[in-house]
Amino acid sequence: MKPIYSKKLKIAVGTTSIPKIKYLKEVIESLKVKADVIPCEVKRGVAEQPKTTAETRQGSINRANSAFEKYPESDFSIGIEVGYHKEKNGYEMFCWVTIIDKEGYQISSQSHKFFLPKYYQEVLDKGLEMSVNLEGYLKNSKAKNHPKKHIDEMVRHRKPFIENALKNALIQYLNKEDF
Repeated sequence: MKPIYSKKLKIAVGTTSIPKIKYLKEVIESLKVKADVIPCEVKRGVAEQPKTTAETRQGSINRANSAFEKYPESDFSIGIEVGYHKEKNGYEMFCWVTIIDKEGYQISSQSHKFFLPKYYQEVLDKGLEMSVNLEGYLKNSKAKNHPKKHIDEMVRHRKPFIENALKNALIQYLNKEDF
């Protein structure tokens, strides 16, 4: 039996977020897989800003299920959800990705975690949306290439988390006979 990635794949992704779609395409290309990515608007079924690992994972599952329901002709669907989880010392940021296929096979993968600086801890503790409260972290920073700039980029664009979870999930899915 030929591996699934020996043909051009149709992948439904449960998002219309331009950055998430871009990161997915970059990961697919880095894995040397040919695919058409089909973005679709879905309901995540969890809070806009998930604050537990379980809720974030469930958001990725819901997105993948909804994408597959909208495009059942796809080879598989992907759900991507970024979230936060409060440990005893504060919040960590991460991403969950879930893949679901026609045969009912499902795999979920979590990215690495990043312990957030105090500024972002306070934003989350106050119940504020991270996406609209990103400017304050660099407000008093004068350095252009300072590590703070790197942290701001990570939290703002979420690329390292999304790419890490996508790559882990896709590698395991595309080689599922090995896992």
